[in-house]
Amino acid sequence: MRIVVRLTVLALALILSAPMAFGQSRVVVDGKIGASEYAKTFKHDASGITLSWTVAGDTIYVGIRAQSEGWIGIGFLSEKTKGKQGADQYIFTVEGGKPVAVDLYQASAAGPPVLDDQNGGKNSILQSAVIRDGGVVVVEFSRKLKTGEKTDMDIVPGKKFFLLLALGTGEAWRSPHKGTARWEISGFAF
Repeated sequence: MRIVVRLTVLALALILSAPMAFGQSRVVVDGKIGASEYAKTFKHDASGITLSWTVAGDTIYVGIRAQSEGWIGIGFLSEKTKGKQGADQYIFTVEGGKPVAVDLYQASAAGPPVLDDQNGGKNSILQSAVIRDGGVVVVEFSRKLKTGEKTDMDIVPGKKFFLLLALGTGEAWRSPHKGTARWEISGFAF
């Protein structure tokens, strides 16, 4: 009986420390991206944005680092449509010294995205942190892979989709997005 208990305790210890054993620490959504905090990283050269992520169970943790004086946007689009119609989008910024994280949906091909909760969904961001240090912004957030909402794209690790990235010119994300730099990466997969 003691051997069974000891083996069970050992197995649980190995399972709980598995990320550490493989050189990866656990993700902490605090606005600081550690060297081994995330399992995977993608550097988008055109924008200078570094995107990091880890899938843990039914949740994805995302870290974003960018040179920006304004807001940072990320979006997921399962298939190409007219414009960004149907895109699951998120904007992160700091307004008045306070971090802001919003979950948006692009209902129409043109015009601004609207808050999920104004489009039949809800805010699916589980945790978020936004830290601005000079001209560098670091964002971390988490959400369920599948939220069950029509306003959110189901994220399936390994399944390709269109990744949307954007950098705003100022912190006020509700203002018209004139001068916003935007990029679309086809065939991206978490």
